[in-house]
Formats: sequence, structure tokens, C-alpha cells
Amino acid sequence: MQFKSKKTIVGMAVALVLFIGYIFYALSSSAPADGDLEGWALLMLKFILACVIAEVIAQILIHIILAASVTYKEKDESTVKKIIDNEMVEDEMDKQITLKSSHVGYGVVGVGFVLTLIAIAFLDVSAILALNIMLGVFFLSAMADTCVSVYMYEVGENWCRDCK
Repeated sequence: MQFKSKKTIVGMAVALVLFIGYIFYALSSSAPADGDLEGWALLMLKFILACVIAEVIAQILIHIILAASVTYKEKDESTVKKIIDNEMVEDEMDKQITLKSSHVGYGVVGVGFVLTLIAIAFLDVSAILALNIMLGVFFLSAMADTCVSVYMYEVGENWCRDCK
């Protein structure tokens, strides 16, 4: 498995753990009251901030682990530097993967937004439920984006005509 796939999977795992934590907290008795829109918005902002911080820490750790594992396997400094540099460089295939996976993610967000509007208009859902639905949609969008990205990294250049 490529380093970029592993890095993406770690990011997905961190997001999944935090989203599950949010769900448990939102369903607990310490969650904001049903009518407290400001409290729910602050709760979501706190979890988003925690997710960003956790993602940064996870990415730093995975880069440290990469450097340590390459250094352990290869004793020659120039070989270690070449391997690490090759893993960090973004080539045409990386750009294509990012573009295609973000298209999928944006598509999920767009469909989720429309479905949330339909739920508000026709199913008379509360504003708090609509906020939670949108947070879930953004999470699903990130998961779809990362799944497509990992799949494309693992399939490799077979799908990309411009990457060769």
C-alpha cells in the first residue's frame, strides 16, 4: 500500500473516531437542549476544531513514522532522502486523484444539502436536526472523498491517461 493511501486512511480514521465521539456526545444528557441553537452550533464548532487539530497531529505523526521506518530499513542517507522526497512530491497523478475525489465529495455535499432543504421544507424538521444532518453530510462527503482517493492510489496509473 502506498504511503499516500496510508496517510489518507489515517486521516479517515481520525475523522471517524471524532464523528463517532460527536454522535455519542450529541445523544448524551450533556448535549445542549433541544431549542438551544447557539449551543449546538458551538458544540459543532468545537468538534470541527478538535478534528482539525487531531488531523494535523496525525499527519505529523505519520510523517515521523515514515521517516523513521525508511531510516531503519535504509542505512544510506542519500537513499533515505530520495525515498522521503519521492513520497512528498505531488505529481500529475496526485493532482488528478485530488480533482476526481473532490468532485465526488462536492457531489455528496450538494445532494445532502438539497435533501436537507427538502427535509426542512416538506418534513418540518427542526433547525437543530437540519444542522446535524448537514454535519453528517459533510462527514459522509469527506469519507467518500477519501475512499475514492485511496481506491485511485491503489489502482494506480491504469485509470489516468495524463499521468504517464
